[in-house]
Order: sequence, then C-alpha cells, then structure tokens
Amino acid sequence: MSEKLYQVGMYIRLSTESTAYRGEESMSIENQKAILSKFIAMMPGWVEKRMYIDNGATGGNFNRKGFQDMMEDVRSGVINLVLVKDLSRFGRNYLESGKYLEEIFPSLGCRFVALDDGVDTETGENDIVPFYNAMNDFYLKNISDRIKSVLTEKAKNGEKLSGYVPYGYDRSPEYHTRLIVDEYAAGIVRKIFELRTTGMGYAKIAGVMNQGEILPPRLYYYTRQNRKPARCTNVWHDMTVKAILKNELYLGHTVSFKKKTRSYRDGSVVPRNEDEWIRVEKTHEPIICEEVWAKVQTLSRAAKKRSESFRKPQKSLFCGFLLCPDCGAMLVSNTEKQIRNTGKIVPYTSYHCSTHSATGGSTCSRHTIYELLLKKLLLDDIRAQAELIQLDGNRMLQSLQSRVTDDYVSQKAEIAKKRKRIEQRLHTLELQLEKLYEDKVSGTISSVRFSELARKHEAEWKNTETQLFAISKTVTEANAKLRDIETWMCLIKKIHNQRCGQGFARNADRENRDRRTQG
Repeated sequence: MSEKLYQVGMYIRLSTESTAYRGEESMSIENQKAILSKFIAMMPGWVEKRMYIDNGATGGNFNRKGFQDMMEDVRSGVINLVLVKDLSRFGRNYLESGKYLEEIFPSLGCRFVALDDGVDTETGENDIVPFYNAMNDFYLKNISDRIKSVLTEKAKNGEKLSGYVPYGYDRSPEYHTRLIVDEYAAGIVRKIFELRTTGMGYAKIAGVMNQGEILPPRLYYYTRQNRKPARCTNVWHDMTVKAILKNELYLGHTVSFKKKTRSYRDGSVVPRNEDEWIRVEKTHEPIICEEVWAKVQTLSRAAKKRSESFRKPQKSLFCGFLLCPDCGAMLVSNTEKQIRNTGKIVPYTSYHCSTHSATGGSTCSRHTIYELLLKKLLLDDIRAQAELIQLDGNRMLQSLQSRVTDDYVSQKAEIAKKRKRIEQRLHTLELQLEKLYEDKVSGTISSVRFSELARKHEAEWKNTETQLFAISKTVTEANAKLRDIETWMCLIKKIHNQRCGQGFARNADRENRDRRTQG
C-alpha cells in the first residue's frame, strides 16, 4: 500500500508583541520558514505546496489575510496538511483554535501539525492541546493588560499617545509625547475659530481656506516631512473644519482613551463613553483662549439643535447612483419647498456635487439636476425599452446581451476550449508531481533534483491556476450579467402589462360613465 501524499501548507505568523516584548529571533519569519521547510524535506510523502504569511498580525482572532487564503486552499483541496512552528503561531484564541483543530480541519480532511508542541491531529485526540491553547490565550490577555496599563499611566500623565500629531502642533524634540506649537499652522487654527465666531458654517470656512490656497492638515503634515502620501486630498472639507473646532487639544488639554478595542481577541475599535475618557488639563501651550472656545461651542450647539428640529432626512430615489462628471464624487440630494401661486407648499428634490458642497463652493461646480427631470428621463427610457420588448422581445434580448457581454459572447467557444486545456494541464502537473515523488522514493532522482523540479512544477501550477481563476471569473461575471438582463426584461414586461391593464380599466370606466350620462 503506497504512503499517502501530503500537499503541505506552511502557516507563518509574526505578531507585533513577539518583537516588541520578547524580542525573540526564533519567531522571525525567516526562522520559521527555515524550520518548517527543513522538516517537510525530512518527511516521506510530504510536498511543500504553499506558504502563508501574516506579518504583524494578532493571534487574538483569525481575521488575517494569510490565514484566510490558507483556509480557502484547504476547502478547495489545494493543501491537505497545515504545518506551524507551534500552536501560538496558529492562534491565541482558546475557543477558536480548539474549534479549528477538533472540528473544522477533521471535517475537511486536513491534517494539522504543530512542531514544537508535538501536536499532530493524525495521531488522534491530543489531550494536552486544550491546555496549550488556554496558555496561549492567557499570554495574549496578559500582554494586552500590560500594554493597557502602561498606556493608561501615560495618559494620566498627559502624554500624547497616538502617532498622529494634531494640526497646529509638533512633537517636542526632547520629549516625544509632549506637544509644542507650530506657529504657522496655529495661526490657521486661530483663523478658523475666528471665522466660526462670526457664525460662518463649516463648509464656508473650508471654502475660505481653499481660496487662500492653504494646505489641508494631512497634506501639510506630509509636505513638512518631504513625503508623498499615496492618497491625500489637496482641499479642505467641512468635516476637517468641524473636527478642528471640536478638539479640546487647542485649549491646552489632552484627552485620551476616546476609543477602545472590543477585547484582546477582537481588534475592532469602538467609541468609549465620555465618562471613560482620560482628560488632563494644561499639558501644553494652548492655541485658543477659553472665551473663544466657549463662544464657538455655544454656536455649534445651537446649530445642532436647529438641525435636530428639522424633519429627518429621507433617502432619495437616486441616492448613491449619481456621480459628478468632473470630480467623480457622489451627487447628494437637497430637498426644498416651493410655494405655488395657490399657496400650496410643494417639496422638490435636486442633486448636486458633494465636493462643491463640502468645500463651500470653492472646488468643482454644483452640477444641479432635479429629480423630476431624472424620473422623466428614466421613465421615457423604460417605456421605449418596453415597447421594443413588446414588438420583438427576442431581438431586444439579443441586442442587450451583445451590448453588455459582446466580448464574452464572441469568444465563448474559445474561452471554453482554453479552460479545458488549463484544467487538463493542471491534471497533468498533478500526475507529474506524483511521479516525481515516486522517482525520489525509488532513488531514480536525487533529493536536490527532486526539489528543483518540484519548485518548477509549483511555479507552473500557480501560474496555471491564476489563468484558470481569471477565466472562471470572466465566465461567472458574464453569466451574471446575462441573468440580470433576462430578469430586467421580465420585470419590464410585467410592469408594462400592469400599466396596460390599468389603462384599459380606466378607459372602460370612462366609457361606462359616458353611456350612463347619454342615457
């Protein structure tokens, strides 16, 4: 009986605490890779298939890209053995780790091996595994508590914890967690507060900043460091102004712990209640005086109260579907009231560029379009399409299909042939790999030659799989579009028939009324 062939997936994880708190070189990516590769080479029937890496990822949960990619390959049968250096590399969540080892992997026919801990699911249930997982979970909680304790003490001392330096300040060269005033930016902050005291709105203030060609905070920060940001707006927006006007930091106070993670296992951030914040006064030089701050906050509270008295905004019909032709931003809706000659008040909705609105009209154009016009244009198009469907539905279907999926339909036969060739090649590569392993075991080829040929096969396998995925994606998207067209046509027919039926009924009622009147 031939020995089972294992396609091994090496999972490697390096968390931030491994280097920050223990400094263990043995946990490095390179070290884990070397240990696992060496072990695979020693094991008969094991083939190094793929490697999955999560660098700087917490072990508290399994929302990691490398891990998710590995699980996808386990489910699709690409690998049937997961190899890790130890259980802590796999995960530190006691409950979730146990679920994977005891339920998920066995149900998928996948073997799991943790070298340093001597865990191998092939040998049956390992009673010590739950204790390893519990210790790893405890370690994670312990590290989390230690970090939280250190940060809490720093916050109580009024130190600035986050890496972001607020606009108007810079970090002190002597004490990195202390702030000093950046005179140029501080002048801009004072100007923003001064404009707000006159009753000017956030968007209007943003417009003044843009007209004065003043760099917005994030771009200013990167420019001072001679860095080019990957994505960074070059204009001020209303929300940027609002954030500055709400920040107590400009009074010389440091407020920390406004947010928290749900737990040491879950890294998602949620806001804290205000009574949980840590507020320390007079930690640095203020930019704004108490009088100006109080006046601005009073104005903001009054504006908020006025907005709350208005009717709650309703989602508009075309919300999320319209884009600005110039800047590409979403068009936002605006509902106004029009007083007719009869005295009747009629609401009407229009759409305009969100960038133009958020920057106080200083950027882009308004691009106003009314909902009534959009409805008319849409209904006219639907009626025209419905009439074409009624005249010749099959021809209409073919026309739409060719318009939406022209490239796919014309190349459908060729795509099918190409897909078949790729699938055959994958099967051939799989057989060749098995033959290589047999040659290695029988001594026909050396281990060095086997590794060399196996690597070439692996590279070709990955390339071929990528091609197959691209083709499969094209086919799936095209089929989805074709289904959407058919659904759309059925819907148009249904609506058209209902409209015709309602029109027929109205005409019949009108005729009956006319007959009664004449009688």
